[in-house]
Amino acid sequence: MSAPSTGNGGARDILAARWLYRALTVLVAIVMFAMMSLTTLDVAGRALFSRPIKGAFEINTFLLAILIFSSLPLITWDDKHITVSLFEQWIPAPVRWALSVLLSALSTAVVAGITHRMWIQGRLMAEGQHITGFLEWPIAPIAYFMSVLSGLTTVILIVLTWHKLTGRQGRYAGRGGAGTEYPGAD
Repeated sequence: MSAPSTGNGGARDILAARWLYRALTVLVAIVMFAMMSLTTLDVAGRALFSRPIKGAFEINTFLLAILIFSSLPLITWDDKHITVSLFEQWIPAPVRWALSVLLSALSTAVVAGITHRMWIQGRLMAEGQHITGFLEWPIAPIAYFMSVLSGLTTVILIVLTWHKLTGRQGRYAGRGGAGTEYPGAD
C-alpha cells in the first residue's frame, strides 16, 4: 500500500527523513556525552589516582571525528551554517537569490570532493593497514564513516540547492526560517 503524497514528497520520504534526522541527533548527543565523560574520568584519574585512562586521547580523536561528521548533515539540513551578512542590505533580492544558489551549488561541489577524497583515504588506510599508535585500532573505518556522512551531507546540499533554485524553500530546511518544516517536527 502506497503512502499518500504530501505535495513535495511522499509521506514515507518524510518519515524516513525524520528518523534519519533523529538518529543523527541521538548519535551526536551520545558522542558528546561520551567525550565529556571520558575527558572527566581521564582528568579525575590523572589528578586523584595518578592513573589516566590509557588511550583516552586516541578515543577522543575518533569521537571528535564522529561528532563533526555526524553534525555536518544536521547543520546543513537546518541550513544553519555560519554566514556573514555584512553587505546583504545593499544587494538587490534577485542578486541575493543568485548568490544563494551559487554558494549552495559550490558548497555541494566542495563537500562532494571531500566525500570522494575521504573514501580514497579510507581505502588507502585499509590497504596499508594503518592503526593508531597506542590502542592499535584500525583508522580506515573512521575515514569511511566520515566519507559516508559527508556523502549524506552532499545529498542534503543537492536537495537544498534544488529547492533554492526552484523556489521551494522550507521542505527540508531548518527550524529557523518562516514556513519551514524540519524532519524532526511533528
